[in-house]
Amino acid sequence: MANIYDPPRSKWLYPDRGMVKWLGFFLSDHTKALEQDSETGEDVGVPQVQQDDAAIGELLDNAYLTGETAHIQRNILVRDHFQPDIVGTVAGFTPGNGVLLYTTAGAQTLAISDIRNIRLEPPAKWYRSEVNDYGLK
Repeated sequence: MANIYDPPRSKWLYPDRGMVKWLGFFLSDHTKALEQDSETGEDVGVPQVQQDDAAIGELLDNAYLTGETAHIQRNILVRDHFQPDIVGTVAGFTPGNGVLLYTTAGAQTLAISDIRNIRLEPPAKWYRSEVNDYGLK
């Protein structure tokens, strides 16, 4: 039988962080591949929590008034997967219970009844938004 030297943890030269040290190797390409359908290779959306109509209406109004970017997930399944989020700014509302969005692909109209979840992202600012006294004390 071979005599294998296995020092106790207290004698290790550095604290082993286990799997944490390998997380840096998880690239954006890997996460992109995880968000694609394994059969077709098309992008799929990560399922978000179903919001009620009141919360959706409040978030749409807030996005319209403040100009925040809205990430909208539609409640439509394609091959048992949600489509990727539609990202844009709310430009207005249509008379037929719809919302007008400006996206990078152009203007889109969505029915409010088709919306599953909305997440708002405040606009990027060149200054820090958490500073409210501008250094004056």
